[in-house]
Amino acid sequence: MQTSERDRLSRMRQSLHELAKEIEQLVPVFAERDLLVKGTVYAQRRKCGKPTCHCATGKPHTSMILSRSEDGRTKLMTIRPGHLKDLQLLTERYQRFRRARARLGQIYKTMLSLADKLEKARLREP
Repeated sequence: MQTSERDRLSRMRQSLHELAKEIEQLVPVFAERDLLVKGTVYAQRRKCGKPTCHCATGKPHTSMILSRSEDGRTKLMTIRPGHLKDLQLLTERYQRFRRARARLGQIYKTMLSLADKLEKARLREP
């Protein structure tokens, strides 16, 4: 085996180790016990449609909304006063969980590709 080939295999093995370390950093996100709420919290601005209301010519009404997907459809729920902070925290946890899950999928895909390349490089005929 040539030096350049050994170096290439070494870099692939090193990449596998680095990806494994990244997985270790993701595990605590999955191991948390705190509750999650699927969705996103944001401020919705709208006009009520009453011609004499201040929103018709000025500043629209603002309400905090939880937007979530259910059965392929977007559902909007108005957040009751006093629940905003809790829902923001719960949806942020959900989004962090989903980002970690997506990254985990990318890492495993990359690791499998590296493992296949390592196998191909090391495989010899009898």
